Amino acid sequence: MTSITRLVLKEFAVLVLLIVGITLATSYFFSAEINVVLLFASGFILYFSQALLVASLAREKLPIFWRRTLTPVATYIVESIDEAKNERLLLNCEIDRLKLRATNRKNKMATLVRDFRDSLSVLPDAIIALDRNNRIEWWNKAAGDLIGLSGSIDLKKRIEIFFPSGEFRRYIDNAKESEPVEIVAPAFPDKLLSVRVTPYGDNQRLFQAQDITRVKQLERVRQDFVANASHELRTPLTVIHGYLETLIDQEISNPEQTRSAMAQMYSQTTRIKGIVEDMLTLANLERGEKPRSEWVDIGDLIAQVRLEAQALSGEKDHEISVEEQYRCAINWNPQELHSLISNLVINAVKYTPASGVIKLRWAITTEGGCFSVQDTGIGIERSHLSRLTERFYRVDVARSRESGGTGLGLAIVKHVLGRMGGELSITSEPEQGSCFTCTFPSELVRQIPQ
Repeated sequence: MTSITRLVLKEFAVLVLLIVGITLATSYFFSAEINVVLLFASGFILYFSQALLVASLAREKLPIFWRRTLTPVATYIVESIDEAKNERLLLNCEIDRLKLRATNRKNKMATLVRDFRDSLSVLPDAIIALDRNNRIEWWNKAAGDLIGLSGSIDLKKRIEIFFPSGEFRRYIDNAKESEPVEIVAPAFPDKLLSVRVTPYGDNQRLFQAQDITRVKQLERVRQDFVANASHELRTPLTVIHGYLETLIDQEISNPEQTRSAMAQMYSQTTRIKGIVEDMLTLANLERGEKPRSEWVDIGDLIAQVRLEAQALSGEKDHEISVEEQYRCAINWNPQELHSLISNLVINAVKYTPASGVIKLRWAITTEGGCFSVQDTGIGIERSHLSRLTERFYRVDVARSRESGGTGLGLAIVKHVLGRMGGELSITSEPEQGSCFTCTFPSELVRQIPQ
């Protein structure tokens, strides 16, 4: 027997008991017709009250007393409503739990996206998120600086607006991850960018631009260095090779000719030796290894270099003087300090005409120690001053080679000063002379008590 059948039987039993009870109670007082009316009225009142109780239960929980007055069918309905309420409560709890879980996940994803964008914002490379139509959706600070993006004005603009060249348009139409293209930066025409566009997500693209200006400059410097070094070494080697061919192919009986050839070859090998030594010095300086430091008496070092310069001057008979404001010492590697000062002084000797004046000065300023070499030499055009410290750069190539210069002296000076944290400044006027000034950090300089 099913539960529905049992419920119907119970309800029928209740009705039978109701009819029997009312009939027995009223049969002695009323006629049969009135008894029938009473039966129908009692049944109506009974089920109407049951309906009211069930309706009340739908709004609020019924007390136990009223529950006991319910018929089986009403009790079944009330229990079903209670179960539905409990299920709804459990369902609401589950919905609230899922909502909270979804909110937490959303907040976590928002935090991850924000952190990811923050990390992209500090990258030195320009990063731009593009949609499927190459419209800008987001960019980092580097992109704003290099490409000139600003605020909401440039949001949703096509990236081609900022790179109008045909080369870029062809590239972005057929972009592949392994094929970057080099484009001039829109906001800085003197900067070169390496641009790469990478597909990601739902037909979106990630635009990445790297400033390769410095890399290209270093590549150019390297190429120039190799070319210049090869040229500088080829000239003396050609002279030596020519003399050796002459000595091998021809029988030279005149001792003077042999002596002259040997002297020329010795001069050229000396020049090669100087170039190689300066190149090795530069290589050691560029390795960046911290040198062995000690306190070096700058006055004694300047005096030593002055004697070397006087010997180099020879018949030119330069007037070389030293002015020392304070007796000081510098805490640095003695060999590097000697190379720095001697290169400046020897340059002055080489490019100052006979009987010229060369002044070596040491002083203390608010910025630190200051060493300068001033001469009355041939001077330098202002347009050349910014390039004097480049390797193998010469204002007058013929005169420089004639004087025996390697073209690396000032590059060595610049590197030594850079390692020390100092600065080199140059002032010069053609036919009036030049002044090279080195400033040393105050923490490397101390006065020597008299």
